[in-house]
Amino acid sequence: MFNRFKNKVLTAVALDQPALPSGPGHPAYGGGPSSGRNTSKDYDAGGKRLPKKFQYARPPFLQLLTYDELKASADHNVRPIIVPRDISLLPWSTGYAECVNSGKSKWNEDQAAFHRQVLSHPSKQYHDLPYTYFGIYDGHAGYGAALAAANQFHYILHEKLVDVIDLLMPRVESENGLAMQHQAPLPHPSLFHKQVTKEELIVGALEAAFADMDAVLAEDRDKYRNAGGCTALVALFILGKLFVANAGDSRGVLCKRVKRRRVATPHGPECNGVAEAYKEKEGEDEYEVVAEPCSFDHTPDTERPRLLTVGKHNPALLGGEYIAMEYAKKPTTKDLGARILYRQGAMKGWTYKTLTASDLKVPLITGVGKRSRLLGTIGVTRGFGDHDLKALGSNLPIKPFLSAHPDVVCFDLCQVHRSEEPDIDANVADGAYGILVMATDGLWDVSESQQVANTVFGTLKRFPAERHRYTMVAQELVARSRGRANESGHWRLSDSRAAATVDDISVIVIPVFQYYREYREWTQTVAARNQMRSAASEMVVVPVAEVTPDVARSTTTTELSSSSESSEPPEEGQEAENNLNTINLQPAGGTGKTVPMGLADALPAK
Repeated sequence: MFNRFKNKVLTAVALDQPALPSGPGHPAYGGGPSSGRNTSKDYDAGGKRLPKKFQYARPPFLQLLTYDELKASADHNVRPIIVPRDISLLPWSTGYAECVNSGKSKWNEDQAAFHRQVLSHPSKQYHDLPYTYFGIYDGHAGYGAALAAANQFHYILHEKLVDVIDLLMPRVESENGLAMQHQAPLPHPSLFHKQVTKEELIVGALEAAFADMDAVLAEDRDKYRNAGGCTALVALFILGKLFVANAGDSRGVLCKRVKRRRVATPHGPECNGVAEAYKEKEGEDEYEVVAEPCSFDHTPDTERPRLLTVGKHNPALLGGEYIAMEYAKKPTTKDLGARILYRQGAMKGWTYKTLTASDLKVPLITGVGKRSRLLGTIGVTRGFGDHDLKALGSNLPIKPFLSAHPDVVCFDLCQVHRSEEPDIDANVADGAYGILVMATDGLWDVSESQQVANTVFGTLKRFPAERHRYTMVAQELVARSRGRANESGHWRLSDSRAAATVDDISVIVIPVFQYYREYREWTQTVAARNQMRSAASEMVVVPVAEVTPDVARSTTTTELSSSSESSEPPEEGQEAENNLNTINLQPAGGTGKTVPMGLADALPAK
């Protein structure tokens, strides 16, 4: 009886937490009692227990190598904040911190990962292209899906980027100053019917990688134990740009500190006192902190139009138990025969209909905000896994309503600071380029984006020269959202009596300018190599034999006739050349001209 009372109290304290199934053994995942046969997805058809694909572990850069260290990090009573022992394992002094939940699951079901990779073409006709990836995954119904994504996603992403390597990378100049086409012909399509940009190629690589990661989890169901599901938030730094891809309710925020718009100072004898006040506040209020969203939460409430459309066009998925409609007022039996406002599918407005008995079925989506549920079961609608998830109280599959497709946002860092000199003050650079905060919903359940941005720059201001300053920011964010346990064992926010989060919390803090400085150094190296090759080619003297006009005319005619036999028509060839140039050229701010997009030419013109 006491345990039932305790569970009710904990539920009341954390009303905003998604009511997700507790694990693969839950009836929603095919577990539970059965008549002499084990129906859990942890067993194969012969009743043999399936192995785990990956053994539980925390991110490698935390260096928690023993079982005792793992157990200590999962102490639900203390909820210790874990940070890397050696910050040099993370690039650019990136900060990271995490803490376990207050008892909703045995282990921390969040996972984080990063990888620094280089795209290299086997023909050596392209310059090597470095990139850096960060990922944060929030698991539910177990840690399997999040752990699998942390260990496998970067391989899938790399494969997708390799697929478009020819279109992303700049050509290497040969000794005679020409691209080395004769050594390895380009595998470009002979004709593009649509314009394609490098940004679209990278976005496509991310989208395809998300789909393939979800497919891998689906294929693993018959070979390994049920992995549950997870959300996915990925940041990719490549080509001087930041790409953020999100599927789920984890969130990325780019925290910036920018100059405030100046307000006209009052003039005149009667405004002397006011003018002095303006001068005193000018230094203090010269900058303001802003939180620029990099992702958007995917919940049943935010994705209501998409989910209602799926239900409308696939009524069999509702099993005769649910209805894919939304009502302005909850209908009751007393309203039968009356007119009621409703909408369905992708409708944004409302219209009337006559209420019938079939309209009294359970709505496909119940609740609002973080309390919204799909089929009364799950509170997140995008991510990886959940292939065997069933609606509570029925055997209806939920996966057809879920999606692994991410929203992708791109930030062009080359447009932030126009100065030729990259060695600007670090504090100014952090404010201009931003600090990227990636975190699971354990942080965002109790923190607004603007509050997080204020905490970021408040902490950096307190430690202006500390080497671990970004780790301190991550630790501060986790500590604020975790709060403290009171005498009753309930976790409360330190600055109020409101309930703190009881979920796992994982936070990555990335100084974006550190990547951009690294990118600038790389582009300078590429430009220097091309310059050296060009200088070497100018020193080579090639003798030209004198020929008569008749011989030259004959030779030219022969070359043209022979080449035209194996090439496309002139019109198609010209169109292909124009479309290929779209890959390497972009308009120059309203001038009508084009500027090179190859990485060798990425430096500002001198």
